[in-house]
Amino acid sequence: MVLIRNGVKTISQGALGAMTFGAYHQYTSNKIMELNNETQNLQQKYFIEKMENQHKKETEQHKKEMEELKEKLNSIEQKRWWY
Repeated sequence: MVLIRNGVKTISQGALGAMTFGAYHQYTSNKIMELNNETQNLQQKYFIEKMENQHKKETEQHKKEMEELKEKLNSIEQKRWWY
């Protein structure tokens, strides 16, 4: 009877330990995944803002170049003496 009680006690302690370890492992895995997702979201936000700023600068540069070309075209058209 004592052997059975000790065996049941040992098995139940092992099962409890395994469940505790499993729960802890699941908790830490979930935390790591949450932190990783947060990091990726911040990186995506940074890269999107960076691309938007780059696009804005390029658009402004293109507008400036277009204005310069319009001015050059206007000056060339004004210099034509045969029209």
